[in-house]
Amino acid sequence: MPFPQPLHEYRATSDAELDSRIVNARKTLGEKALILGHHYQRSEILRHADLTGDSFALSRAAAQIRTCDSILFCGVHFMAETAYILANSPENLAARNGKSVTVSLSEMSAGCSMADLATEQQVETAWNAIGQIFDTTKIVPITYVNSTAAIKAFCGRHGGLSCTSSNAEAVLKWAFAHGDRVLFLPDQMLGLNTSLKMGLTLEETAVWNRKDEQLHAYSGDPQKSRIILWDGCCVIHLRFTADAIAETRAKYPDVKIIVHPECHPSVVEQADCVGSTSQIIETIAASKPGTVWAVGTEWHLVERLGKTFSNKTVINLGNNPSVCRTMALTHLADICYVLEHLAANDPVNLVTVDAVIAADARVCLERMLAAK
Repeated sequence: MPFPQPLHEYRATSDAELDSRIVNARKTLGEKALILGHHYQRSEILRHADLTGDSFALSRAAAQIRTCDSILFCGVHFMAETAYILANSPENLAARNGKSVTVSLSEMSAGCSMADLATEQQVETAWNAIGQIFDTTKIVPITYVNSTAAIKAFCGRHGGLSCTSSNAEAVLKWAFAHGDRVLFLPDQMLGLNTSLKMGLTLEETAVWNRKDEQLHAYSGDPQKSRIILWDGCCVIHLRFTADAIAETRAKYPDVKIIVHPECHPSVVEQADCVGSTSQIIETIAASKPGTVWAVGTEWHLVERLGKTFSNKTVINLGNNPSVCRTMALTHLADICYVLEHLAANDPVNLVTVDAVIAADARVCLERMLAAK
C-alpha cells in the first residue's frame, strides 16, 4: 500500500493498524519530530505524545528542545500558533543555523470558541472606545494564552503581556505595578475570579460588551473601574453550577470539590480548591488514598484522572460530562496522517504566523515569562 495516503483513507483504517503505523512513523522520524498532547485529548491520542501538559507548558517545552525539526500539536489552533512563535524565536533560529521548525496541528478545524470571541478588529475597536474614557497609555492589556496570535501581538504592541490560569495573579500584580488599569482578554471569568481573589471589588470592575460596544460597570460607575474584562468565556467550564456542587456534597458528604478558574465565580466561591489543569492533577495526585474528588473541568481529563488514581474516587462535577468538542476532533487517523507525511518529507496541516505578528506576540509571551 503506497504511503502517505489521502486523509479519507486513514479514516477508513482500523485503530489497531493506525497505532502500529504511528509507531513505525515515529521510529522513522526519530528525534526530528516531537508530538505534543494537551491534557484534554483522549487517552488513545496521549498514548503517542512525547510530552503531555497544558497549552503553554507544552509550547514552552517545545521551544527549549532544539533537536526536532517538526512539531505535531494535538490540541487546538491557538496552541499550535504559540508553539510556532516560541519554537522559532530568534535565539532558537540562531541555534539551528536559521532553520525553522514546522508546526502541524492534528486537526485543522480544531479551534477554540473562547479565542474566537476576541478578534483583532473587535479589540482595536474596544481600545479606541476605551481611550475616549481613559488614558490608554496607562492601561496594561493582558491576554489569556487561550487567544489568537493576533491578540497576543496587540498586547505586545501596547505594553501588555499574556497569562495562564496558573500565573494570572502574578501577571495582574505586574500589570498594576506598570499601569493604572488592566484590560483583560478574552476570558471574563478568569479575570474576575483572579481580581476578586486579589481583593479588588465589583465597584472596581467593568465589562466591555462586544455586541453593543459599550463599557458596563458591575456595580456603580464604570469610570471607577481598575480592571476591564472582555465578555468572553469558556462554554465548557460555564456548564458547572453551584447547584451541581450542592447536589454532589449531598451525595458524597466527604467530597472535595476542585474546579478550574474559568468557572463562574459562584462555582469558584463554593469549591474547596481552584486551580489550573496542571494544578488540578497535582492536587489530586498528592491527596490521600480514599479521597473523593469532584472535578469541574473537561471530561476527558476527569475520566483519565479516575483511571490514573484508582485508589481515589474521581468523578465529574455534575451529571453531564463537559466535553470540549474541538479537542475531541483529533483521532488516531489524524496523527498517522500527519506523521506519515512528515516521514515522506511532505508536511501537512501546517500552522504558521506572520513574521510581524509573531514578533509582537513573542514580546507579549516573553513579558509573561519575566513577570514575577
